[in-house]
Amino acid sequence: MNKKFLSAILFGALMVSSTGTFVSCKDYDDDIDEINKELTDLKSKLSDLESKVNAGGAYVTKIESVDGGFKVSVSDGTSYNLTVASAAAGSKVVIDDKTGEISIDDKATGWFATTGEGEEAVDMTPYVKDGYWYLYDKTAKEFVKSEYKAAGNAYAVVANGICTLNIPDADGKMQTIQLPTTSAAITGVQFIDVTSGAVETDPEYALNYGVATKDNAEWDGPKGAITKDQLLVGTIEPLTLQVYPSSADLSNADIKLVGSDGTVAPVKVTATPFEGVITKAASANGLWNLNIRPDETVTDKTIADAFKAETDNYAYALQINGNILTGYASEVTPTDQASSADATSLTADDVKYNTEELSSAKVPFGKTVTLEFDGAKAYDAYLTPKSASALELAGVTIDGKTMSFTSTEKAAGKTVKFTVNFVNFKGETGTAFDITVNFEGATVDPEAPVAAVKYTATDGVKPIIIDLGTTFTSLSAQTATALAAVAPTWNVISIDGKAVTADQSTANGKFAFTMDQVKYYSDLNADGTPKTEVTAINTADNLKKVKYAVFAHSDYQATAAPGAYVLNMKFVDTNKNELKKVVAPVTISVPTFTDLFTKVTSVWNADKTVLNALLVGSTSADVAKQYVMTNAFKSVENSGADWDNLTLTPKQMSISGTPTDVATYTVSGSILAMADALLDANGAVRGNVTVDGTYLVGNKAGLKVEVPAFAVNFMSPFNDAVLNFYKGGKVVDLNVAIASDGKGTIAKVEGAAGKEAGLQLVASSEKVAVSDAMELFGAKAGESKFTFVVKGDGVPAGATAELSADGIALEGMTYAPNYSATLEMTVTALNGIKTTITLPMTINKP
Repeated sequence: MNKKFLSAILFGALMVSSTGTFVSCKDYDDDIDEINKELTDLKSKLSDLESKVNAGGAYVTKIESVDGGFKVSVSDGTSYNLTVASAAAGSKVVIDDKTGEISIDDKATGWFATTGEGEEAVDMTPYVKDGYWYLYDKTAKEFVKSEYKAAGNAYAVVANGICTLNIPDADGKMQTIQLPTTSAAITGVQFIDVTSGAVETDPEYALNYGVATKDNAEWDGPKGAITKDQLLVGTIEPLTLQVYPSSADLSNADIKLVGSDGTVAPVKVTATPFEGVITKAASANGLWNLNIRPDETVTDKTIADAFKAETDNYAYALQINGNILTGYASEVTPTDQASSADATSLTADDVKYNTEELSSAKVPFGKTVTLEFDGAKAYDAYLTPKSASALELAGVTIDGKTMSFTSTEKAAGKTVKFTVNFVNFKGETGTAFDITVNFEGATVDPEAPVAAVKYTATDGVKPIIIDLGTTFTSLSAQTATALAAVAPTWNVISIDGKAVTADQSTANGKFAFTMDQVKYYSDLNADGTPKTEVTAINTADNLKKVKYAVFAHSDYQATAAPGAYVLNMKFVDTNKNELKKVVAPVTISVPTFTDLFTKVTSVWNADKTVLNALLVGSTSADVAKQYVMTNAFKSVENSGADWDNLTLTPKQMSISGTPTDVATYTVSGSILAMADALLDANGAVRGNVTVDGTYLVGNKAGLKVEVPAFAVNFMSPFNDAVLNFYKGGKVVDLNVAIASDGKGTIAKVEGAAGKEAGLQLVASSEKVAVSDAMELFGAKAGESKFTFVVKGDGVPAGATAELSADGIALEGMTYAPNYSATLEMTVTALNGIKTTITLPMTINKP
């Protein structure tokens, strides 16, 4: 009897019956502390199990009762013991597939987990609630609370292809985890056309047959001798099926073709892994060949009608492990080929490998290969050697009377011939013919490439060095001679994990160097740079010296870009035999901005987030608004950083709700300039300007480095200006004598160094005497760039301070002794920024 295995396992006895039908192994209240300590380990195992199933495509293959709980086995060969040491083994529940009746520990209970067949054939899996099992009452047609008490809260149920784990967490809160079992692992299927890679919506199974017209006792092919009137069923081309998830295993699956009326096709269906290449398919993962043959019930008398409904052929759906996974769109079409003109015309063009004609196909070496022949033209066929000696020299043997042969590595790059013997659908032996098979050349496993290279592109262009290890130094003289006769080619075969399927030149153009900028070396210098070049590699001796492939040039390609590249170095002879292939991963990255430039501490704030951009003084107003960014950053030593490859982008500022450009950047000269809009009506800077940008390594658009955003505080050259009054060469307090007419003079500074006397302006380390002739950073007194006022409680409203040839002339002042005032100077720099400087002063009588 076919049964589903439904495990419901507790930490201890799964169920405790009040009537004694089930026996409790232990009262867990006594050991709750010990159990809680082990739940942390349980949680880790469950997390790992969930990840393996959800991300890795694995599935549960078995649930077993073990001491302390249960054991979960997974399709990848691993297993997990979900146990508590102090608990006893759990019980198991088995549901009969036909009646749905539940058996516990091999004893029937009279309860049912399914409603049976027909309209009520619905899953009714028992569950735990309030500490009791709820079971389906077939008569009442509902779940009822049973007398069976759950002895714990942890249990597992497997039903309808789903394993449901019910496990308490460390706080005792129940968590439910669902995992697929073998049957549930197949979530979907689709048929694939191996020629185009497209999905086949209406696949047709062409069932070629004939009836032998006479005995053929001499035929000793794989299907054996033929007798008159024997039903001869041809070799049917397999259908290719893609299964989801790709990890699902069909090798032992129960596969049927089922009609919509329940009719099961009289065929045997087996599945074998697909080993070919579908050129236009996204992936070959999860691909299987379905091989279909009539079963023993089909005879020469019934085959013509075995697959027909009353009006047409049956439309079958594919059923796997009891689950219908396709629509009813597939037909099996028997065709009597005995009367066909093609029955005796099998030729070399009808023999293929993975649906590809042998004239263009390359078969792998070192493994068993099976050739296919046109199943509409011959009933049976097998291979014999064209030359037994040639096969022996190539390391090839034919696997008995079959279309299969096995080779060793000696076959790599070889060409051999076979003779095909066949019999037609009348049972007649046809005329044998020869075929030519080309073996692939030696390869390096793409999954085990040479050492990966990590390369950072910088302006000081350095070579990319690929360590080939012993790929060539370990070659035999025979192989090296064969390879040396072929010029290798290099190509990019994938970028960032995506295979190159279209424009090869575009893909190659993204690599740092062109594919022909490669040279070969036998050793390196102590600093890791290439040392001894091997030129040329067209002799076996030279090729066997090669240890490094070096891509080098003075500049990068115009379209170079960072990425994870996989390069393919391939040797292909004139017959298109692939003699050798080297797969080299090279990851190209760009440096960070801090790898290229560092901040000059003196012009940044304490945490280096704000640049204090002191604008230059100049007689030109435009130049006066500029800041040269080379003052803010300096190139990192040996980085090769070039200021001409840097572009900074000042961000707009919202002014009265309108985004407005407030600064510009010019690559030539590395100039960051303030725009007029940055100043308000009073000549004050509205705020800091945010700047980011890009750096192009080698000035190549694809090799882009992002500049982290920073703030810029634009500052006038008068930002640190002060007024100093000297007497006897020393800075002293300013005292001004006012005459009775309210006039006085603040004298300009004069005198030799150390003996100065008078008023002086100091800004950005520059000094100038205060008078009507003063000029500093392009700002001239004669253009009203410097203005003065006197303020204070004793200063009349009409008092004035004007520049004169002697200094500053004061008028309208109060004639009174010893009162305080303030001299205030406002300077407007050529960049428009206004700066105010003050100097305390004391007013005296003469």
